[in-house]
Amino acid sequence: MENSSGRLVQPGISASSTKLVGQAFEQNMKVIWSWLMNDEVSIIGIYGMAGVGKTTMLRCIHYELLQIPEISQHVCWVTMPQDFTVFIKTLQNLIAKWLDLDLSSKDDDLSRAKELTKELTKKKKWILILDNLWNSFVPQDVGIPISLKGCKLIIITQSKMVCQQMENQNNIRVDPLYDEEDWTLFKEKLGYDVPPSLKVEGIAVNVVRECAGLPLGIVTLAENLRGVDDLYEWRITLKRLKESNFWDIEDQLFQILRKSYDCLDDSAQQCFVYCALFDERHKIEREVLIELFIEEGIIKEMNREVALKMGHSILNRLEDVCLLERIDNGDAVKMHDLLRDMAIQILDEYSLVMVNFTFYPSSFSFL
Repeated sequence: MENSSGRLVQPGISASSTKLVGQAFEQNMKVIWSWLMNDEVSIIGIYGMAGVGKTTMLRCIHYELLQIPEISQHVCWVTMPQDFTVFIKTLQNLIAKWLDLDLSSKDDDLSRAKELTKELTKKKKWILILDNLWNSFVPQDVGIPISLKGCKLIIITQSKMVCQQMENQNNIRVDPLYDEEDWTLFKEKLGYDVPPSLKVEGIAVNVVRECAGLPLGIVTLAENLRGVDDLYEWRITLKRLKESNFWDIEDQLFQILRKSYDCLDDSAQQCFVYCALFDERHKIEREVLIELFIEEGIIKEMNREVALKMGHSILNRLEDVCLLERIDNGDAVKMHDLLRDMAIQILDEYSLVMVNFTFYPSSFSFL
């Protein structure tokens, strides 16, 4: 895949190298495939937190599409730049490259859009996959005629709001792995059915649990531990995971997770890292959390009513980009373990003082 500069790519390699595990993965694949085969569906949205397997799932679908002769030449995969100021022109150039269309003589977005619309309309059937989408846009402004029967636009994003703003009804959320599926994936990527010994296996189960169902973390761990049979090394790995200092801020895992954080404004960033002060075993009541934001001066608005609204707006934003998970019908939130690890490292990175909670307010309750 490509970095934030944006690029036309061909991510599908083989079914075995792209496939994940679990009932949820299989069910999501079936739903997306049914939408692809439905001529009435024009836009498909896939969203979820970073590292949860959105791109991997679409790589698998992309691979399957490439095996169909009448479809293989009509599939375009684009990894989008994070800089939205160059979004339209970059996307137009990438689609034009796929179409072998020269847009160099077209100076403005509108004329370029007209040329793309004409070419895509002539092509009649196509599937355009946009990975790493951070902002919504009007397809027609780019030159994507989504009203064409049988043509598909698939967007992969961390934001539910991006899917909703695209006025799309066919959205699917990708969640972390559950019910032993994380252990199955770990063993598969580790390279053998069971670890070298029962003692190692007992530690390995706890090691996988620290990833909280996040496939990217599970796969990264498995790659780091492949071939390791020393019990001491497994114990050290588990200890470091529990102490939130296993992942380095420069690791691929945290670089991907951090993109969502970097897109936030200062207040939302401060609110996010503040949530790391709570033990991951606890859910956090929204009202209590907002009161703490105000009390700590993260929200500086003097008018109390406005400050409370700002607090809810910030939490909604954090939930939207999957940095927090909404629970209890929206009355509380919780933070994924690996996101908490990242938040702690961000606190350390800026030399902020971590508060060591010795008690929990009565409004906090164990999950």
